[in-house]
Amino acid sequence: MRIELLSPENMIWMQAVMWLFVLAGLLLGILHYMRFHMLGIYNWDGRKYHFLGQVRIRTVRRGHMGIGKGDDTCVIKIPERMWDLSYTTRYLLVPSKQFVHRNRNGSLLLKAGKETVWLPIEAKMRQDIYYR
Repeated sequence: MRIELLSPENMIWMQAVMWLFVLAGLLLGILHYMRFHMLGIYNWDGRKYHFLGQVRIRTVRRGHMGIGKGDDTCVIKIPERMWDLSYTTRYLLVPSKQFVHRNRNGSLLLKAGKETVWLPIEAKMRQDIYYR
């Protein structure tokens, strides 16, 4: 018995498998982006931290920010929508373990409106900042 790979029935299955591989690659790319380029923001309400959402971690060259020459800087900008949902000015920033491992000796610039704060990159970063 011989199986023909170019028969119409087999071509449909080959195309379906090809599309499944493309979809799996796309989902793995999205997972990589979520792990290495997103950060969760929590807000303290007096008893516990509430999840506000996730923001994108931008990487900016220091020379382009007017800070000087050197390595890249990780920048996080708290949107006004998250500030409106906040109970207090105390935030907990939680990046992924992979991001912390890759940037363990780096620093992070947190922006809330016109306010800016420098933070060392750690597994859990707590900071009080007022949105202006």
